[in-house]
Amino acid sequence: MSSTTLAVPDAAEGSQRVDHRIAGADGLRAAAALGVVFSHLFQRLAFDQHGALIADLQGIAMKGAYGVSIFFVLSGTLLSYPFWTAYLTGAKLPSLRHYAKRRAARIVPGFYVALTVSFLAVLAWYPDTQSPLTRYLAGLSFMSGWHWLTFFPVESNGPLWSISLEVMSYILMPLAMLGMFVLGRRRAWKGAGYWVGVLIVVLLVNQWIVTTFIPSDEGKGWQYGDVGGAKEWMPFFNPVGFFAHFLVGIAAAGFIAWWRVRSGARRWGFDLLGLAGILGLAGLVWFTRFPYEPGFMGNFQNQPYLWPWLAVSAGVALVGAAHSRVLGRIMDNRFARYTATVSFGIYVWHYLMVGLVELLTNGEFTYGSVQDLGRFALMSATVLVLSYAIATASWHLMEKPILQSKWARR
Repeated sequence: MSSTTLAVPDAAEGSQRVDHRIAGADGLRAAAALGVVFSHLFQRLAFDQHGALIADLQGIAMKGAYGVSIFFVLSGTLLSYPFWTAYLTGAKLPSLRHYAKRRAARIVPGFYVALTVSFLAVLAWYPDTQSPLTRYLAGLSFMSGWHWLTFFPVESNGPLWSISLEVMSYILMPLAMLGMFVLGRRRAWKGAGYWVGVLIVVLLVNQWIVTTFIPSDEGKGWQYGDVGGAKEWMPFFNPVGFFAHFLVGIAAAGFIAWWRVRSGARRWGFDLLGLAGILGLAGLVWFTRFPYEPGFMGNFQNQPYLWPWLAVSAGVALVGAAHSRVLGRIMDNRFARYTATVSFGIYVWHYLMVGLVELLTNGEFTYGSVQDLGRFALMSATVLVLSYAIATASWHLMEKPILQSKWARR
């Protein structure tokens, strides 16, 4: 989860290079982060017990899980933009060493702390968890996403599954960019054609994965915990398939960089384009609000999160907001900018706070169990406050100082 700074894509430097930001990206990131949080909160509310209005609200909130796909699109856009700019202006390939250092500084410290605390929580809260040490070590290596046993690196903090897959996209993107830079004479159409070819290769490899690596039915299903749930999700949730989501962001970055090099003018047509992308996202959420859990079977290659329609809508929203006159500023309001800044901490800590509230309420705050709306609101607010507090502390005490260190900036 990178930031909206384009020249150097990390939130720590956003205040220093504000002239190279994508308008609207903070708003989209904040919506994605809070969407994921609310999807997990509304899982705890009893289903179909409070009338049609609450049922609609619960269905919409639980589709906040789609925010994971939006995160991949955002990262693809923000991280590939410097490469696209260099390509289109005839500059040399950006330093891969610096890129790797920045990614490590942004992801590793915060993730390792959250993963380790979550692992200790597993030992305390879930003593019967299957293979906890193996899963934890796989999480530390960022290789957990390659096998159903380790897909969820810790039982106490399910959302950490996506970090491994995103890190794989961090690796694949610059490697693929190398190919574009050796094509010879640089033209926008040539770069676009190259990435169409990359997409075709990714889809072919993903098709091979989803038809070859099918887990056995033994211990399969969420009734067997996260490991059983991983056997439900895999092989459709895999690093190659999620790189396709990332590729949509790379395509959006290519258009943004091309327009910025060509003109950079802000026009009302971009406001309309961005609004169309947002309405596309909203429509997909509304029309898939039931069943409550976001399904993925039946999508293209059985990919999760309505790929490619949801990812494309997010990419269109980014392209439109980037050069809009008004829409981007509305999306990037003060609350959205703050939430985007601490969004990584919110993402990696909120589910552990859900587990803590469940423990403190003697199991009341568990899946589909909370009957009273007032109690649900109180417990959800507690999770939100704790998540923002920890994410804020993590940003100011660890993430930001590391990003601004001489090692990370050199």
